[in-house]
Amino acid sequence: MIRNLIYKMSFVCFTFIISTNVNAQVKNDNETNKRIDDYLELLQLGYTEVEIFQDLGNVNFLTENYDAAAFWYEKLFNAVDKETISDSYQERYDFAMNSLNAQSPVKTNAKDWKASIKADYTLESEHGASGKLAQDSKKTFTPSMSMTKDGKVAFFSQAVKKKPEYGIFSKKEVVHEIYKAEKVNGKWKNIQRVAVCPKYYSAKHPTVSADGKRLFFASNMPGSYGKYDIYVSEIKSNGGVGIAKNLGPKVNTKKNDLYPTLADDSLLLYASDGRKGYGGLDLFAVQMSKKRLGESINLGSSINSDKDDFSLALIPEKGMGYVMTNRGKKNQLSQVAVSYIRGNGNDKETKDEAQLFKLLNDNSETDYSSTLFEN
Repeated sequence: MIRNLIYKMSFVCFTFIISTNVNAQVKNDNETNKRIDDYLELLQLGYTEVEIFQDLGNVNFLTENYDAAAFWYEKLFNAVDKETISDSYQERYDFAMNSLNAQSPVKTNAKDWKASIKADYTLESEHGASGKLAQDSKKTFTPSMSMTKDGKVAFFSQAVKKKPEYGIFSKKEVVHEIYKAEKVNGKWKNIQRVAVCPKYYSAKHPTVSADGKRLFFASNMPGSYGKYDIYVSEIKSNGGVGIAKNLGPKVNTKKNDLYPTLADDSLLLYASDGRKGYGGLDLFAVQMSKKRLGESINLGSSINSDKDDFSLALIPEKGMGYVMTNRGKKNQLSQVAVSYIRGNGNDKETKDEAQLFKLLNDNSETDYSSTLFEN
């Protein structure tokens, strides 16, 4: 790494030196040192050379430092095939060179250059020119796709790295997006993004109801109670998705509420680290109808641990389930078989687990809440 950094520093220094104007040595040396410092700072932050050339060209252009802007745009053109980048970079380069040659300065407000630069970053994000799939840690869990009961439609989420909406020097951030796919002649086709939250926020862990009419997911969109909240959207008859509705404080907390799954379409299971539990993410259950929610119940020590417990697949007829957790050796992700009713009959934990057992097996005895899904 150090050797590579020294090589790149030497390369940039050499490039700067041969372009120095001898008649203005002191001034140009200062400019050269500044350019080297800018380059190395972004390199250490993890930017690629192409990103560095783009960002330094753009920020100098917006501050009307056309000499430096033209320099970095030239580096960009030498580093990539021009056909792979927006024509607006060449347009800005030409404008900078014309401004340098003009007797009187040409102001950048002759055109909305800021909007042009913003559009370039947005275009790269949308088409993945510089985005990469984010690699999940072995200690976390990425759910598989969730399918409708007929197996014809599936929902899943992916993580990509995107430039934020604003900020020339802003580093790429991981954003999660939900996609829908349709099964046609035995193959998944018609894959498209499902817009359930604003563009630069995340939506993940989708799960679809058995009737295919509701989509539950986790999101950090504005209006959330905490870092991630659980939302639900109506799936329309034409396949579109309605406005996302927050499930409110009976489910969501000031921290993370994630991994929603459904049992018989009347019981929502989810993971949270914002409620009293055993440590890390704990699994909770809440009874629900289409418009009402009960109280969230911790699934107890027979299911939860002091590590992260992400999801539960139930086998009600056996009183068993499989927990996806990282409680194993060296926090590796594993699937653990558990029983979801246990206790000595006296403590609060036993009573809560008994209440859960009723929720899982006898919906008629559930006392529904009057709390509506909230916007």
